[in-house]
Amino acid sequence: MSLLSKNPSFNYVTTNSSVGADAGTQAGTTVTSGSAHTYGSWTQIHAGLTYQSSICIVRINAVETSANVISATTLNTYIDIGIGPDSGNVTVILEKLGGSQAQGLGIIYYIPVMFPPDTIIWARHQNTQASAKAGVEVTFYGGVKNVASFPSFSKMVALGAATSTTEGTTFTGMGSSGSEGSWVEIVSSTSEDYGGGMISSLFASDTSLQTGLHITFDMGLGGSGSEISIGENAMHLFTWSSAEQRSGISLPVYYNIPSGSRITLRGSRSVTADSNPSIMFYGLI
Repeated sequence: MSLLSKNPSFNYVTTNSSVGADAGTQAGTTVTSGSAHTYGSWTQIHAGLTYQSSICIVRINAVETSANVISATTLNTYIDIGIGPDSGNVTVILEKLGGSQAQGLGIIYYIPVMFPPDTIIWARHQNTQASAKAGVEVTFYGGVKNVASFPSFSKMVALGAATSTTEGTTFTGMGSSGSEGSWVEIVSSTSEDYGGGMISSLFASDTSLQTGLHITFDMGLGGSGSEISIGENAMHLFTWSSAEQRSGISLPVYYNIPSGSRITLRGSRSVTADSNPSIMFYGLI
């Protein structure tokens, strides 16, 4: 006996990859930052969906500058994605996606947030370095499906950002060689309800991470000393060179997070980690 009247399937898939790339080095659309720690202009990444999408996969890759293609210079990235009729009238739907040194496969976010049809989709980029480039590739899934069987949200907000330095909240809760670290508070009391959450990739303020570093992150709720885990290994990050080139994936956790909640994160590492990394939490609304 089937539990659902029909499968929660999609029949519409589209991406912005056809918009173009930078000499083949960046997947998706190249989006350039402004001056250091400042957003650049909005860049169109899609002319408009044919149908509403209910989930998207965002890939941020090949973050670099013209003078520094792949090196140990810190390249922390925020990517905002929004909708609007023109670059002067954009509503942010996804904010501050990113991390540090996204290379190779890049940083991948699986995001259950809706985008409407017939509306231009834009992206903008903030970085620790001026005029840094990032490849932003977004795949949208939509069309006919059983709406009641699949959770989807209207937007995602970032908590714990340090916008003046393009970083997150300093993260000290990292266990050694497979053990869980201590819980680190991201916010003491949320200001609104969330239907779930995600964890950002890791941000760095220097270039001391080791080659072969693998980190996983959990998210938790509750007062100090009584935290409960609501998301095991919701973010995986791998550093694969001395220049801190990174790949990672972040997955959503569907969990009722009421207003007034204390949100915490913790991590586990394979080898010695950076002394002062930082991280953010994304709330799904």
